[in-house]
Amino acid sequence: MTDALVAALIQSLGADAVLADDASRRFYANDIFWQPGIEPLAIVQPASAAAAAEAVRLATGAGCAVVPRGGGMSYTKGYLPARARSIVIDARRLNRIIEVNPADMYVTAEAGCTWAQVNAALEGTGLRSPYWGPLSGINATVGGALSQNSAFFGSTLHGTVAESVLGVTVALADGSIVTTGSGGRVGAKPFTREGGPDLTGIFLGDNGAFGVKLAATIRLLPQPSHAGFLSFGFPTIQAMGEAQVEMGRARLIAEGFGIDRTKAEHSASVNRISEGLQILGAVAGSGRSFLAGVKDAIGVAAAGTNFLRAHPFTLHLVVERDAQAELDAALGRVTAIAARHGGTTLDNSVPRVMRARPFGPVRGMLGRDGERWVPIHSVFPLSEARRVLDANDAFFTAQKPAMEAAGIVYSVMTMTTANEFFLEPAFYWMDEITPLHAASLGEDVVRPWRGRPANPAARDAVAKLRAETQQLYASLGGVNWQVARDYPFRELLQPATRSMLDAMKLALDPRGLMNPGSLGLAAT
Repeated sequence: MTDALVAALIQSLGADAVLADDASRRFYANDIFWQPGIEPLAIVQPASAAAAAEAVRLATGAGCAVVPRGGGMSYTKGYLPARARSIVIDARRLNRIIEVNPADMYVTAEAGCTWAQVNAALEGTGLRSPYWGPLSGINATVGGALSQNSAFFGSTLHGTVAESVLGVTVALADGSIVTTGSGGRVGAKPFTREGGPDLTGIFLGDNGAFGVKLAATIRLLPQPSHAGFLSFGFPTIQAMGEAQVEMGRARLIAEGFGIDRTKAEHSASVNRISEGLQILGAVAGSGRSFLAGVKDAIGVAAAGTNFLRAHPFTLHLVVERDAQAELDAALGRVTAIAARHGGTTLDNSVPRVMRARPFGPVRGMLGRDGERWVPIHSVFPLSEARRVLDANDAFFTAQKPAMEAAGIVYSVMTMTTANEFFLEPAFYWMDEITPLHAASLGEDVVRPWRGRPANPAARDAVAKLRAETQQLYASLGGVNWQVARDYPFRELLQPATRSMLDAMKLALDPRGLMNPGSLGLAAT
């Protein structure tokens, strides 16, 4: 059956669309954190929605599990097979922009399009999606973001990517293709998510448990014409968090994030000297005029990143408005809020550079000296921010001796996304560099650390620490976005809600072959 399925996939999709060699199978058995995993039977790289659906039909017909994969940025076992009889569907060749419709304010893109591609397709329209990509948008795909949920650019104001989606096209377990939202009606454009039950929501954050995403339609908004940048230093994470909450409630910020000194030191390595000219060129190009852009670029170069180390916590913000007077007023309100919570105004080079070059290399997936990196996150009601931050501090203070013994370095980031408070600790430790890191960052970046030996003891300690952190956040009422097979989900649902989830899985995937184990849903 194994040989017959691979042969059938090759015959149907072509030899160039099917990888079954040992090296490819090993590569696709790892994500950013979890390795080594179970090697899939084969990897399918379909170039059309029909080919992807046919691959699903052939695989499930042979009793083989189907695991979707986007840009490969996951660290939650999202695209790792749970069993050897699995095929991975690598969606990156599904990378067409199907339609840009400025008049009706939407864009439809295939699931393998990166967020950098989507934004490039919108250049010149004066439009942008409310959420317009993660920091890893040069690699991260539309389908991956919808499967895992995602937040960053535009998210403080507009929420996660799920809030920007109008409809999706999905291959179900039997190989049929369905479209949700108004695009699923006969003779209708995909202009709205409304008009009956929200079938789109079923496939958002599901990590492929209900189907493989083939395309999505995303709503558009006029892009604000003016942007301003602010950074502040804070003595405590509690003060910074309370400032973020107040700013979030006032809906003043387009996007922003707070980080501790450790995160600042490791993240500063993203802006390496070798990238300096590119970054300064982008900053100069983003100015309101050529001279203003050059002046901004000179300011960024002079500031460097040393000022970040002078404060235990720093907050970096982007504010957008449609007129300069409105922007100035908003910047003044934000500055006043920061001051009320003990914030000190800093040079604004960090948010300025990130906006000038939003989809740069994903250098942050390793630390300053090539340390391995993995985060853990949860979101909470805005009103719970102070309580959660106090509990988080107490937890990691108690964990400090064990982390030091294992060589684990702790950092933390905070954001607000619409009406949610987002908390993301991250861990750095010395370990081997995997082929996935090399493929994502480039051999030139990872070459100095390529010979570093594996450190399974430290990796196991990080896994244990992440699990305990997940338990803490669940006990505080937190919710996770990137559930996959890493975060708890099904076991946290109320019994009736859990039964409804199980019934939906049974209806859409009766044999339990769509990414088994995702959302805590085992194969039937």
